[in-house]
Amino acid sequence: MRELKMGLSSHASRWLVTAILGPLVLAVIFLAPPLLFFLVVALAGALAWSEFFFMCFGRENRTLFAIGLAGVAMIMAGAVFFGGHGHAVALFLAVAAGCLYFLLNYARIPSIIDHVSRFCLGHVYVSLFLSFFIRLHALDSGSGWVFFTLLVTFVGDSAAFYAGRSFGRRPLYPVVSPKKTMEGLWGGTAAAAMAGAVAAWLMLPAFWYEGLAAGLLLGLWGAVGDLFESMLKRSAGIKDSGTILMGHGGLLDRIDAVLFNVPLVYLMALYKTGAFSG
Repeated sequence: MRELKMGLSSHASRWLVTAILGPLVLAVIFLAPPLLFFLVVALAGALAWSEFFFMCFGRENRTLFAIGLAGVAMIMAGAVFFGGHGHAVALFLAVAAGCLYFLLNYARIPSIIDHVSRFCLGHVYVSLFLSFFIRLHALDSGSGWVFFTLLVTFVGDSAAFYAGRSFGRRPLYPVVSPKKTMEGLWGGTAAAAMAGAVAAWLMLPAFWYEGLAAGLLLGLWGAVGDLFESMLKRSAGIKDSGTILMGHGGLLDRIDAVLFNVPLVYLMALYKTGAFSG
């Protein structure tokens, strides 16, 4: 009974967090000025980077941590103020700053290649991927595209959880995530496809069947993003990336699939706006 009570309490807390944050997220997407949207994404990037850094490096190296946070700020600012070229230049500067730190501290850092690789991965996986929300929001119908990304990803993630818990029999990838199942994957992908069709029909300059196809792809690719973060946590020997969200773990635990999906939606949005036709 005690385990059941704890399980229900944790389950209820997940929905409580969703109920509280959901309206705030919608307000930021559809009602907030672009500068506030940028600041929210930048704050999310700083929090997610912090979780990634502590998972990979621990909490002792404050200098490298500060260099990493400065890199997050540069990448986010490059995305909002200087467009695609600024995006790339900011990523270069963020990575180069870390490389300079490692060069100057080579003598006292064991496994230097491992440390450099972790640092660079953090800026690509967290800072760069997340900053695509800024570029996406700046496009025509940008708020709709951002909402489409979040809706399809989170609907698929929730459906995968419930389908796996109700019907799951065959493990999906037990060496990385023992609880995920094939049935959960198919249930989540189907739900993501349906959510994509509805969202595209209601608020995007796209046909419902394009939303359906995009939702199908995002459901599958989002599952890859989920497994990727699970792999990182298993390698680090931790269960959650953090504790900031009650019942949800860390912020990185909630946006792992989103990080993989938002660049794909950005490409889709560029295609629909005719950016590739010229």
